Amino acid sequence: MTIYPVIMCGGSGTRLWPVSTSRTPKQFVDLLSGESLFRQTVRRVAKADDGLSLAEPVIISNANYVDLVQSQLADAGISPLAILLEPCARNTAAVAAIATEYISRIDPDGLILLLPADHFIGMPSAFRKSVADAVEIAQNGRIVTFGISPSGPETGFGYIKAGEAIGTSAYAVDAFREKPDQATAMTYLADGNYSWNAGIFLFPASLMQTELKAHAPDVLAGAAEALDATLATDSVLHIDEPLFSKIRDISIDYAVMEHTQKAAVVGPISCAWSDVGTWPAFGELHLEPKESGPVLIDAKNCIVHTDDDTLVAALGVEDLVIAAHDGAVLVMPKSRAQDVKLVIEALKKRGRTDLL
Repeated sequence: MTIYPVIMCGGSGTRLWPVSTSRTPKQFVDLLSGESLFRQTVRRVAKADDGLSLAEPVIISNANYVDLVQSQLADAGISPLAILLEPCARNTAAVAAIATEYISRIDPDGLILLLPADHFIGMPSAFRKSVADAVEIAQNGRIVTFGISPSGPETGFGYIKAGEAIGTSAYAVDAFREKPDQATAMTYLADGNYSWNAGIFLFPASLMQTELKAHAPDVLAGAAEALDATLATDSVLHIDEPLFSKIRDISIDYAVMEHTQKAAVVGPISCAWSDVGTWPAFGELHLEPKESGPVLIDAKNCIVHTDDDTLVAALGVEDLVIAAHDGAVLVMPKSRAQDVKLVIEALKKRGRTDLL
């Protein structure tokens, strides 16, 4: 049974401003090791001699990023099965429905591996092993999600509670939990049955069709209609805007996963995963500093990221994020990392769309 990787790369990642912007969001920026998260993702699901029957990837992205997608695929030496372009922003339920409809028309028996383009996985082989562990579970009629082994009481992620064992490192999902407060997150860790929800899924296309029909039929119908009206140029498909824009804005978690009786979780996986969702999360990756990097003197517990054209010196400061890119500089306490949106709102009011 063929696995079709479907890579979602339409987000803007504003919490990593000024490096990540609406013009060049974080998945396309060379944040780590000189290679973008998107290129790392397509390599992670490339064909290899490890027993996984993987097809070429399907990319679902915002139409504004088509040039970035195509150039970075070429850099990675990957020829996609297709590039599906969203004409406007929607949520992951719409993406999952489009992917399901598209793959169902190619291979009704195929498995879909749905994953974000903007995550970092430091141990790709461990991730691929977890996918291999999940294949039989998915084939037996489950929507499999991948639970990440929690390294601490993180309040910025959703959690998955594992129920009864149903296979190798696989469990029926007992419950999905929203982002908890600190005290609740600590109880999850003490319980031992919880893992972080990474938003990665493996499922039969036919099963997701059935579950969408049962729990979000309007989303599936909207996706089918939009795909029917889609214009194709070679392997690039421009999804119909009037129809796609009408699809309800809802996540796949809310639309399906919190209602289905077919949910399973594989894990907890230890694969050095990070969603790189905030500057503190970026700092936790402990990257080797460049020789041409910032000058830090008596700077404690700081995260400093600059482009090659800007030298930053930090003296006698603590617990700061300092990020400089393309003429813009962000300075904030690490504790305010979730509030970068306030800067974005202020720049919009000033009309500084050139910085966004």
